[in-house]
Amino acid sequence: MGYASPLPPFCKCPARFLALCALVLLPSGARAQAGPRTDTPRAGHLRVTFEPVITTWEREFTDNSHEQPIGTSLLSESRAPIVCRPVGGFVVCRYDFTPVLVRAERRVTPLALELGITNRIAVGVYVPLVRVTTRAGFQLDSIGNPGNPAAAQRLDSLLKDTTYALDTIAGTSRRLRFFPGDVEVNAKYRMLESRNYALSGAVVVRLPTGHQDSPNNLFDVSTGDHQTDIELQVAQELTLFDRLWLNVLVRGGRQQPGTRARRVGPQSVLLIPHAALATLNWDPGDYAAIGVAPMLRFGKDFGVGFTAGYWTQKRDRYTYRSAQDSIDIATRLGAPVSAAVLDAGTALRWTRLGVAMTYATADVEGSFSVEQTVTGSGGLVPVATVFRIVMRISRWPF
Repeated sequence: MGYASPLPPFCKCPARFLALCALVLLPSGARAQAGPRTDTPRAGHLRVTFEPVITTWEREFTDNSHEQPIGTSLLSESRAPIVCRPVGGFVVCRYDFTPVLVRAERRVTPLALELGITNRIAVGVYVPLVRVTTRAGFQLDSIGNPGNPAAAQRLDSLLKDTTYALDTIAGTSRRLRFFPGDVEVNAKYRMLESRNYALSGAVVVRLPTGHQDSPNNLFDVSTGDHQTDIELQVAQELTLFDRLWLNVLVRGGRQQPGTRARRVGPQSVLLIPHAALATLNWDPGDYAAIGVAPMLRFGKDFGVGFTAGYWTQKRDRYTYRSAQDSIDIATRLGAPVSAAVLDAGTALRWTRLGVAMTYATADVEGSFSVEQTVTGSGGLVPVATVFRIVMRISRWPF
């Protein structure tokens, strides 16, 4: 971006200030799936970006792309004893149960800094603080009690039993809500730039600073993978008729091996015995993604459009760290279990659609969009709604 004065431009220009205020007061939004723009800060300038993101979901896509509430497989475990009643001379029996209701939310509050080395080359760092919350409980009746107290008690007792040693159905405690996410460092090069077209490439290294989800909590949400990723990005922007702005981002990531604590059993089964718990070698699948964001400009600085994004990831690979680990699991469970059973359901694909708006000048930028996951397959993919706000300013730091 261009030169930034000691005061942000919108502090000196009422029109810009009002435009940004109007965007802030609009309903929550999220940046386009197409991701970063191609521009970099000018040589010696520091670009500061504040980019809060909220992701929420209550349902998941299954292998066949059907939607189901989180924790649906627990319904069979929460069945109360059979209830039998005489109806019209016959005895009718049924199972009564209390559905488990789960709502997951991840809030990322990051600070991104990017320094222009030259007018085309920049280096940066992205530091996220992540708040994860799961609201889990049983369906309540009109007076606030579980619809079937016997079923709720039975399920909680089952989870606490030493066979499973799982956390009971409850929301995330305050002490487990805030963790660091995976810190990123990056380098970006703007290769081409003309009046109507720009092209840039970037290398991103994602560090293992995040917090993995707990294998002892059925609905825990991770704040990061806690393993190293190397990602390549290519972004391009094309402007047609001085009105239509086409943003395309292509990403590809190589995920480096790490370790992960898991209960060795099919991922489609929630209730796996505690005896199956082990720390495993984990080689997460590599991924690729593409995002597009056509925007219609209403003037030089303001644009509105839609977003579309597609993500695909290869299958993860799990192995025991040693032969002794495999023997220990087999001894505790009474039969050998291959760590590869965890591979199933980890090759994921999903598509998101959304809308976006942006306000950008040479020194300041604000953008908002909201996206919805509309398809998912390969495993349990959250039916997520993603809200994002981007506020960015570039200044001479010294």
